[in-house]
Parts: sequence; structure tokens; C-alpha cells
Amino acid sequence: MKTCIGLVVPLFLAACSGQGEDKAAQDARDIAAVKAAQNAKPPAKPITPQPIVYFDIVSNKFYGSGCNFVAVDGGMGAALLAQEERGIIKLDDKPVVLAADKGSTKLPQGAWSHYVGKEYALTLTKIEGGKATRNGLVDMFDAQLTITDPHDQVVYNSKGTAQCKPM
Repeated sequence: MKTCIGLVVPLFLAACSGQGEDKAAQDARDIAAVKAAQNAKPPAKPITPQPIVYFDIVSNKFYGSGCNFVAVDGGMGAALLAQEERGIIKLDDKPVVLAADKGSTKLPQGAWSHYVGKEYALTLTKIEGGKATRNGLVDMFDAQLTITDPHDQVVYNSKGTAQCKPM
């Protein structure tokens, strides 16, 4: 009987140790899958900034020097007011105010190239080789506006014209 037990115990232990390695490998795969799911970015939700009209500026006191961006396909209304302290876009009929990133590139009339907020960040850049004109105190140049979500995914990107002037 002792001989039978002596043969069975090592076989049992060998079988258990193989299962332990398989379980550890499966646990590692499960943990990796959970981490991947937690770090996955949700799909980007495209936005379309609405034109900021005179009523929006007056009722919200959005006065100030800076640059207004008008998208190529956006009509005549500004999709962005880029000012010294803030950048303003309009979504769902409400203004969204972003703080100026004063470490970014300075644009004419006190505007900045980068603004950040809770839900979005935006970058206004001059298009290299694009048209640029100056008429008195007003600078106009071909520009690009890119807006990203909190996951750095582009949710809006458009070319257009920036008009920078004192107000």
C-alpha cells in the first residue's frame, strides 16, 4: 500500500503543478484583457461648432481683441473667438469657454494658438504658404482649427480664415 501511495502522490503533484501554471497563465491573460478594456479610448464623437453671432458676443460679454476663425464651409459666422485669456466656441446653442495656453504660439492681437478646457482643447494655426494680408490693424490669414476631446482624438478639423483685430 505504501508503494501505491508513493507512486500516486508524485503523479498527483505533477498534475496539480501543471494546472497551477495553466491557471497563472490564464489569470495573466484575464488581467491583461481587463487592463486593455480600461485603457481603451471611446470612439471620437465629431462636433460641429456653431457660428458665434453678435447676440452671443453682447449677451455673454465676449468683447476683446483677438482672432476670429471662420471655416471655409461655415458661412460668415466665426466658429472660434480666440482672445488673450480665453477661446470661445459654441456647441448646442451654448458657449464653451476654454483657457488660453500662454505657453503656446502667440498670434496677432493677443490671441494664442492653443486653448484648453474640461471637454475639449483646440489649436488654431496659420497654414504655411497660405494667403496672409494686413489692412491697418487687421491681420487676415489662411488658418486651420483642430479641436480634440479629452483622449486627444480629433473631433473637429477645418481650414478657413482667421481675422485678427482689436475690438
